[in-house]
Order: sequence, then structure tokens, then C-alpha cells
Amino acid sequence: MNRIVFLVSGGGGSLKFIFYALEALKMNVEVVGVIADRDCTALDFAADKNIYARKIKYNRTHTEELQQELRHLAPDVIVTNIHKIIDTETLSLYPERFVNLHYSLLPAFGGVIGMETIAQAKIQNVGFVGGSCHMVNEEVDAGKILHQSSFPVDWDKDEQVIDTVFKSSSLLLLGGIFTILKIDSGSTKQAIINNKHITFSPALPYTVGFLSEVFWKKVAE
Repeated sequence: MNRIVFLVSGGGGSLKFIFYALEALKMNVEVVGVIADRDCTALDFAADKNIYARKIKYNRTHTEELQQELRHLAPDVIVTNIHKIIDTETLSLYPERFVNLHYSLLPAFGGVIGMETIAQAKIQNVGFVGGSCHMVNEEVDAGKILHQSSFPVDWDKDEQVIDTVFKSSSLLLLGGIFTILKIDSGSTKQAIINNKHITFSPALPYTVGFLSEVFWKKVAE
């Protein structure tokens, strides 16, 4: 069984997506732990699903608790949704296992947190938006890119840009996890989300037949 640990600070949207996607795909991959640096609804979701969950104190000079939890959970992949920069020592303990999701086509808007990237993209009137799943290194949003998604946007007409970016980027995160674990169960180069044609590069290493209104409703709950 391949083991995933989430480091979280917020609502856990990506956590929910990965949990339900793995459940739907029936893969030999499991979310085994959720570690937070504050009280948040991601911890509540983990507790509801009987996933190991802990709140810890963490910053780049207080690393002991995080390292202890990671040693306990022995993860194969660590998803960094936590609102902190991971220290160099902790990264070195688990090389090539930390992965992050960023809601932009990196290197554009690197270092911008959450969906503020979309606000910045609108201000600059960019023609394409998307997401990037990348490895984590010592520089913010500068690790090797594993998968990206993109779609054209009309800022005067499109009303679901943030939702479309979240959903397409969630697919990227699953692709990045599978890439790190060397799992190849299919191929997806394009998908339609909210009537937008999403392009993935490189192709995601799985198929997206599990996507449905019911699936997205569970993720949104």
C-alpha cells in the first residue's frame, strides 16, 4: 500500500478530492495521515473518515514535531497544502517525496497564495489560466514541474474560473502523486470541466471516468 500524508492549514479541498478519487479508482494508495499547523476543517474531514490527524506546532525553526509525525507515518508522498515553507532538513529526510499544487501556470505568479493567483491573472488580463503540480525544494514554487493544466479564459463572460481552476488542478495533484509513485493506469490529455476544454501537459497517468456531478458534490461538501 502506497502511503500519502497531507500537510494542511485550511479547508482541505485537495485532500477531499484525493481521498474520493482514490476511493473511486480503487488504487493501492491511501491517505494515512493529515497534519495541520492550526485548527482547520481539513482536520475535521480526516477525523470523520478515520484518517490519522494531528495538530502540531511548526515553523522553519521548530521542526521536531513534524519530523516525528512523518517518521511515524512513513509516507511515500507528502502533499504540502500547509501555509508554511518546509525547512531544508525536513525536505532532505524525504527526497523527491514532497509535492505541491499551485493555482497558476508556473513560473507565473509564483509565491502567490491560493486563488489570489486568479485575481492577479484577471488584473493582468491573461488569456490562459491553469495550475501546476510540482516537486518541493528550498525555493518557493520553484521545484520541478510534474503536470500542468491550462484553458482559455474570457474575463468578461466566464463566471466559474475559480471553480474550473480548482477542479482541473485537483486532477493535476492526483497525476503528480501517481507520477512520484510510478503508477500508470491510463492517460488523459484533455477533459471538459464547466464546459471548458482543459489541456494537461504532460498527459495525466490515469483516466478521469470517475468524474461526475455526484463526485464533485462530495468533494464540495
